[in-house]
Amino acid sequence: MTNSTIRKFLCGISVASLLALGISCAANANPSKAQAQSEKQTQQPTKSVAGTVAAIGNGGTSFTLEVSGGGSEKDTGKNRLDFVVDKNTQVKGQVKQGTAVTVEYQAMANGQLLAVSIMAQA
Repeated sequence: MTNSTIRKFLCGISVASLLALGISCAANANPSKAQAQSEKQTQQPTKSVAGTVAAIGNGGTSFTLEVSGGGSEKDTGKNRLDFVVDKNTQVKGQVKQGTAVTVEYQAMANGQLLAVSIMAQA
């Protein structure tokens, strides 16, 4: 083989390798976009409930809300809902046990209720 033939061959291999690398990177990038879109589509609607904070879990990562009129507990006619809190939960006002609050939340796929925002009532 002559030098020019070897150069053309090596150049062709280099270009083919770069194309293959680019195609594989593009193929790997698309599933994350599709996954983000599917998560957005399956995101649960936000609901709202008002009640009194009955208990706060260790580290403040969860709390129990007592809601009047739920009728689940025979004696008191009150219903208790357990919520989890994450780093994106917005808390407005000082919230502690006994505080009247309004909670906006979403039901997660695992059945837990994620508090999106917690607003203390004056």
